[in-house]
Amino acid sequence: MYKKKIARLALCTALCALVTTSVFASPTKAKAKSHPRQPVKAVRQTAKAPAGYTHKQAVHDSATLRIGIREGRGSVAVTGPQGLGVYRGDMLWKKAAANVPVTIALSGTNLTVNGDISTVPVQVRSLVHGGSVKITDGYAYRGALEMMKSPGRWGLTVVNVLPVEQYLYGVVGKEMSPSWSEEALKAQAVAARTYAIAHKSRFSQRGFDLTDDTSSQVYAGINGESPSIIKAVNATKGEIITYQGRPIDAFFCSTAGGWTENSENVWGSHIPYLRGVSDASDEMPGYRWAVTTTPEQMAAKLSAAGKGVGRIQAIELSPLAKRPMTTADRGVSGRVQSMVVKGTKGSVTVKFTPIFAR
Repeated sequence: MYKKKIARLALCTALCALVTTSVFASPTKAKAKSHPRQPVKAVRQTAKAPAGYTHKQAVHDSATLRIGIREGRGSVAVTGPQGLGVYRGDMLWKKAAANVPVTIALSGTNLTVNGDISTVPVQVRSLVHGGSVKITDGYAYRGALEMMKSPGRWGLTVVNVLPVEQYLYGVVGKEMSPSWSEEALKAQAVAARTYAIAHKSRFSQRGFDLTDDTSSQVYAGINGESPSIIKAVNATKGEIITYQGRPIDAFFCSTAGGWTENSENVWGSHIPYLRGVSDASDEMPGYRWAVTTTPEQMAAKLSAAGKGVGRIQAIELSPLAKRPMTTADRGVSGRVQSMVVKGTKGSVTVKFTPIFAR
C-alpha cells in the first residue's frame, strides 16, 4: 500500500487536472498507426499540437542538455579510466592516458590545459565511446565536460554536455530512492524528463541549460546511477507530459501535507493543469510541520513592517475544514491566504504574497 501511495505521489502537482497532447500528434480523425519510438513523445495523445511547438523543436530539445557543474573556479582537474581527449571545436588537440590528470586553469581571459594556452573553450571527452570523465574532487560523468571562462564573472565554468536520457540516469535516483517501486520510478522519470525539456536554456546566460542542484534538479552524474533507475528511464524513453502541445512545468515534491495548492496561490499565475489535489503522502517524513510564535513576536514583526496593531488580542481566520476549501482566506489546500489581526491599536489584514511577486 505504501509503494502504491508513493507511485501516485511522484507527480503530486504536475498531473493535477492535466490534459495531455503530443508534439507529434496527427489530426484526431486519422487512423492509428504503429510508428518507431520518437526521441520525445507525450504520455497520451489527444489533440494536434499547435504550430508553436514542432516535431523538429521537440527532437532538438530532447537531443542534448548542458548541465552546469562548477562555476567561478580558478582551475579544475579531470581524469578518465579509458584516457581523455581534449578538443577545441571538433578538432582533437591533446590526449591523456588512462587515469592521468588533465588540469584546466584560467589565465587572464584564456584557458590553459596542462600549461598550454587555448583562446577558445575546450571539451574533454573519453577516448572510448561510452566512457566517462571524472572531476578529481567530484563526480564522474557521461558525455563531455566543456570548460569555458565563466560568463560575466571571474573563473571557470564546467558544463556537462550529454543526451537527455543519460542525464536522467543521474537525476531520478537523487530525487527518489532507487529502492522504491518500479512504477514510482517511472513516474519520476517522466516528470524529470518533462521538467528538463520545459526548462531547457533557463540558465543560458551562465553558459548552460540547467544546474546540478535544487535550482533545477539534483544531478550526480554516474555516481547517482543505479540499475533500477536506468531501467525506469529506459522504460519511459522519450515520454513527456504536455498541455496544449507544450511540455508542462512538471513540479514535484516529496510531500504536500495532505493537499497540494492551486498555482495562483503559490506563484501568482493560473496554470490550468496545476490544481490542488489530495496528497496521499502521510507516511512520508515531514508530512506534518509547524512553526511556533508568540503574540509578542507577531506584534513586533507587524510593527517592523509598518502594520503595528499594538498588543494582539485576536486573529480572525476561517477554521481549517475538509478540503478542498472554498473560503476566501484559505486556498483549496487549507493554507492561509489572508488573516485579520486585531490589537489594542487597530486591526490589519495580512495577506500571503505569491512567490514570484516578492
